[in-house]
Amino acid sequence: MTDSFEFSTSITTERMPDPGLFTWDLSSDLVYADSAVASLFGLDPSMTERGLPIRTYLERVHPDDRASLAKQISDAIIAEHPTEQFYRTLGLLGKYNAVRAFGRCFRDKTDNPVHYAGVVIPAPSTGQVTSN
Repeated sequence: MTDSFEFSTSITTERMPDPGLFTWDLSSDLVYADSAVASLFGLDPSMTERGLPIRTYLERVHPDDRASLAKQISDAIIAEHPTEQFYRTLGLLGKYNAVRAFGRCFRDKTDNPVHYAGVVIPAPSTGQVTSN
């Protein structure tokens, strides 16, 4: 019996969201991120590319989402499992936008957590969140 796999692609005229890439160096507490993440969090890309403390990013997360996001990330680091989060960030225009993030922790040879890396994308299904 052979397994078959059919590869397919589709072309769309809709703009696809740019995935933002980040890595958090846990020992220095600096998050390095690309310009897509900078835009989603309303930050300067020249600063995010050189590393900013995690608290800088958390301050840009909607207050109602902040505590649960911090707990989810902490739990993922402790439990050593990948995670997916939905939350709102304060963007460049001063409005909250829904995002979806995927991340995981990486450990060194002695099993200590050293990096947390992932992607953040706009959440297209919910669009812009305007509640304060």
